[in-house]
Amino acid sequence: MGEDLLRIRDLRVSFRTAGTKLQVIRGFSADIGKGEITGVLGESGSGKTVSFNSLLGLIDEDTGSIDSGEAVYRGKNLLGMKERELRAIRGRLISYVFQNPAQAMNPYRSVGNQMTQILRVHGMNHARSNVLDTLRDVGLDRPELVYDMYPFQLSGGQNQRAMIALGIVLRPELLIADEPTSFVDTSLRKRILDLFTEINAKYRTSIVIITHDFDVARHVCHKLIIMYGGLVVEEGSVDEIMSSPLHPYTEELINCTRSLNSNEKELYSLQGMPLGPHDFEDECPFSRRCRYREEICTRKIPDIIDRAGRKVRCINRIVDAGPQLRQRSRSA
Repeated sequence: MGEDLLRIRDLRVSFRTAGTKLQVIRGFSADIGKGEITGVLGESGSGKTVSFNSLLGLIDEDTGSIDSGEAVYRGKNLLGMKERELRAIRGRLISYVFQNPAQAMNPYRSVGNQMTQILRVHGMNHARSNVLDTLRDVGLDRPELVYDMYPFQLSGGQNQRAMIALGIVLRPELLIADEPTSFVDTSLRKRILDLFTEINAKYRTSIVIITHDFDVARHVCHKLIIMYGGLVVEEGSVDEIMSSPLHPYTEELINCTRSLNSNEKELYSLQGMPLGPHDFEDECPFSRRCRYREEICTRKIPDIIDRAGRKVRCINRIVDAGPQLRQRSRSA
């Protein structure tokens, strides 16, 4: 969609545990486009959430540290900002919808009170009517009642919508949503995802959807970033990746998704366990689970390469196979 809103380059993040420093993000780079919905997808532990938490100073300072990198937003590096500067950006310009809304919201304050407080802190018009308009925008019926309700009085779907309302009440340029459908019923999932599409269309808000679910990403996103082992392994448009994945890990995720949506008696499963920071080596992060593994895959971490506007981190010749890769994967 053209111009970038946020440019992230070579982000590396470490955590200290049991006297050992482990680098969990090993060089994350991405461009978040203006007015674009970007999906960041991968299994648990791939580094999705940590990557974006670190941009806004949301990692534990006692155990976590940013080793290197830059995240350029409005000409300034977020990673070099002091807490005071970040506070002026968080919520106002870049907002975050946390994974568990019931835990993220203040249980001792009503929904309306929390939204009013956010507006007041940032010097915005905190009139009740503005808050009610935002509650209507996220599809909450009878917003006048919800305004005075507390999180524990709301259903899972209502809590999720209220959390999104908190995220957009200041009309941020970028909204980051971490697993936004994890705590809602399957029947409500599509409605929540449609809400992000509506927010994007109405306000031209750039949105990042962090998810482990290809169906979620396919439903709402324009572009996908696939992560594994603290690294980006593939990037491209949703249509391109769904029709012709380049990385073997992406292919396996799509196979799993298709199997879940089919009538097959036996579900397709990705063999092996996700890579954890203790297991990181200087080799392709997916090599231990990859059916196309060759000796060359264990020599070093592959660089990201560009193929006709798409990006992939793979040095195996299978990348060049394109459709043959998909055919072999399905017939194996």
